[in-house]
Amino acid sequence: MKNCIVTGILFLSLFSSYSFSQGGPGKKNVINNVNAVENNNLVYVHYQLNSHFYQKSLISLYISFDQGRTFDGPLQKVSGDVGAVSSRGKKTIIWDAIAEKPFIEDSPVFEVRNEVTENKPKNQWFVQYTGNAMTYLGVRGGMIGLVGFYGEIRGNMRSFTKAEYSVKDDEVDYTSPGYYEFTGEKGYSALSVLGGIIFQPANSFYLYLGVGYGKENYLMKFNTYSYDGDIQTGSAYAKYEGYCNSGFETDAGIMLKINRILLSAGGTALSFKSFNWTAGVGITF
Repeated sequence: MKNCIVTGILFLSLFSSYSFSQGGPGKKNVINNVNAVENNNLVYVHYQLNSHFYQKSLISLYISFDQGRTFDGPLQKVSGDVGAVSSRGKKTIIWDAIAEKPFIEDSPVFEVRNEVTENKPKNQWFVQYTGNAMTYLGVRGGMIGLVGFYGEIRGNMRSFTKAEYSVKDDEVDYTSPGYYEFTGEKGYSALSVLGGIIFQPANSFYLYLGVGYGKENYLMKFNTYSYDGDIQTGSAYAKYEGYCNSGFETDAGIMLKINRILLSAGGTALSFKSFNWTAGVGITF
């Protein structure tokens, strides 16, 4: 018995093309690297299961004694990773050859079969409130699924404040008649507009990656006065050049769906000079 099984395993390695997975019509082959070894009259059939999270596998083991032309099975005296198998990775089926086929005269070839059923997740629309320390007012919307997309805009209370002047070396390029004084009001005018792709690698779990345009301009407010009676003539903002950044922005992170609630966390980099953590919460529908 032992010699027959060992011979069969050698035959399997020589004719590995006979070891394949098969499922229903249109199903992809998700089994690879089938091989077998014998130890103490037990046959250990190893295979790699590469199924996706939305696929369910029904694994069975077959045997052939005519060089893989026909197969008998499924074999019954089996244990291990056989039957309903849900997780992917390296798997092993253990066949008790003595209990099921005590008299083997020919060299056997083994075949691992896989009946695949799929339950692909449906695409869903979503909307989120999102922001970070710099752009704390934002909205992100799009579609999640195996492959989805999103668009996003973030800003703050000064996003659309116009800076008519610039500050260099603590001096404003103010050339109008009169003089100016800083009010002490200052802060960033920030805005980000992005779009990107969403991938779903696991159940209720998503990865997103996006690109777009962003700006972070540090503004300082000042009042203007005339020399004639020190009368205030107006106010304006100046952009502090040394603390401004704008241009290409990247966005990446994860999403987690809990029932209809969609949470997100990630980071954004502006011109590869400044970085901010982002977070979001929203709903799917």
